[in-house]
Amino acid sequence: MCNRVAIEALESRTLLSATPSATAKLDRLEIRVDLLKFRADALAGSAAILSDRLSMKADNVAAATTVTPLLTQLKNDAKAMRTALKVDRLTEAANALTDEATIATDLKQIILDKGNATALAADHTKLQADRLQLQNDFIAGLDSRIATRQTYHDTLFNDTQAILAAANTDPNASAKLKTDVQTFVTDVDAKLDKMAADLTQIASDRAKLVADLSA
Repeated sequence: MCNRVAIEALESRTLLSATPSATAKLDRLEIRVDLLKFRADALAGSAAILSDRLSMKADNVAAATTVTPLLTQLKNDAKAMRTALKVDRLTEAANALTDEATIATDLKQIILDKGNATALAADHTKLQADRLQLQNDFIAGLDSRIATRQTYHDTLFNDTQAILAAANTDPNASAKLKTDVQTFVTDVDAKLDKMAADLTQIASDRAKLVADLSA
């Protein structure tokens, strides 16, 4: 797994999709808490993996010739996952920008229609629908990233198990290195599972926000 901290670019837009509903405001606060947890878990996971790599290097992982190619394979597969996630995020961002431009136009029209009760009623109905579309596009983006992580999970898990098996049988792997590899594998798997769980929670809370906005 890469040493860089890979944090999802999850946005918490409040201006264009704001609502006076107390329930929706609480939903949005919960989503912010979810985002903070996601970022904290990503940082903690990446820090642990970096520490594990430094420990393996210090214990001469390079001498374990059956292990190093498998570490490279894991790195390449993790890079492929990050690339796929980046595409997912950019797709979501493009959809959200389109939605936000529409919402901005809605807000402008409300200003222009001030004093016209009939027009304002239609404007607010459209604004509500467009705000819901924005939230639904956020959910679609989250669902896409969850699916991507699930797709790569088995590949990365199998990579780590192969690394562990190689370390336990490589004649040049010291007892300390074997322990280091076990810790590394545990930390990689833990980060994968935690990131997926965090994203699932964010998606669930965004769906609740949509439901409350629609109520």
